[in-house]
Amino acid sequence: MSTNPTPSRLAILLLAAGTLAACSDDNGTTPLGSNPSTSVTAAQVQRLLVADTAPRARLLAVHNDSTVASYTLAAPGSYVYSTASGRFAAIQQRTADRVNFYDAGVWVDGATGHRRAPMPLAFQLTDGLPTHATVTGSWISIFMDGNGRAVWMNEADFVAGAPRVAFEVQTGGPHHSGSSTIVINGTPYFVLAPRNPAGGLPTAVEVRNQAGQVVASVPNCPSMHGNAAILNGAAFGCSDGLVIVRQGVSGVTATKVTTTGDMAGLGLRNAWAAKSGTGLILGQFAALPGQPTRRVLALIDPVSGTVNPLPALPSGVVDHWRVIEPVKGQVVVFANNGSLYVYRLSTRQLVQTVANVTPALPTSGALTHQVDAVEDLAAVASPTTGEVVYVNLATGSIARRVNLGGAPSRLTFTGAKQSGTFTLAQ
Repeated sequence: MSTNPTPSRLAILLLAAGTLAACSDDNGTTPLGSNPSTSVTAAQVQRLLVADTAPRARLLAVHNDSTVASYTLAAPGSYVYSTASGRFAAIQQRTADRVNFYDAGVWVDGATGHRRAPMPLAFQLTDGLPTHATVTGSWISIFMDGNGRAVWMNEADFVAGAPRVAFEVQTGGPHHSGSSTIVINGTPYFVLAPRNPAGGLPTAVEVRNQAGQVVASVPNCPSMHGNAAILNGAAFGCSDGLVIVRQGVSGVTATKVTTTGDMAGLGLRNAWAAKSGTGLILGQFAALPGQPTRRVLALIDPVSGTVNPLPALPSGVVDHWRVIEPVKGQVVVFANNGSLYVYRLSTRQLVQTVANVTPALPTSGALTHQVDAVEDLAAVASPTTGEVVYVNLATGSIARRVNLGGAPSRLTFTGAKQSGTFTLAQ
């Protein structure tokens, strides 16, 4: 293991991330950040980064749908996400072995809103098949399926203008895996599934401290797949249950959990969490091989170890993309019938159904429709219609459709994460 990657593994290329075309997103009434007494709404300090199925992306102003910047990529974006603060964003390009990072130019600090010209960062990762990523508090973790390398970065380094790989583990060869971060009493721990010597999916989960030492592990996690973390706990999927990582009596513990009751016989296959602000992880559970097909969405509390299912989607309807929105405590599920389903985290009850957000997805070969949400606003990529569809989660209605052309597929909100009025800083 090395915590200092060599230049051949971590390329620093000045603005090679893509071409940039910038314009004002304030209708020309206020130059970017020029008047510290100007009040702005949350939407005015929010942007949406959208990647196409073609190798291109654009940054949109949420309040007026103007294009703030356009980027040329090395390959189509395979995953797009923002940091916990909302200031920075990443576009993973799996087939090009690359991850590009961007300063979106918008963020909120208390009652102060910041809005300035965005820019691609010189820092980028050039590594084998970047596939998986988790954001937990200030920590970003990416796992490279092409060479088995897991890397962790801290957003504080991005804010300081010195982004870097702060920790890494080389598992010894290519494999399909995952990595996450938990933070106990301010101390980060790095969780990953090591390479299976026999090949195929991993069969174990391990936790390392900042010195790289394994401090907890579970050896019996067959066909490990899917992981997510909140600040004080993580969940990793096994075909016959899950592994939960959390604080124990004398340190960090990793524990195998087998599902029971109505969830008996189900294993965690995929998982998602909010970047901060909630104590729950959303899990997608499926039956063991050879059993009747079952697929259940459930909320995992890694601290208590409980797993509680959400009400089932209508018969024949399958979840396509899922996100936890922490401010209002909502689970937002986009399904293959083109509808959006909104659940309340605290009660697990369905509170909104928004039909006809997009056309129904085909039974096979569907393009990815990524979804993101900030408080009561969700954005859905619709590659078949060339649109981004904004949905009002409070009213359960479509707010507007923005025709971008092409095939927008991956997206993430940047900037303010909740409503409010902010003083625009210089």
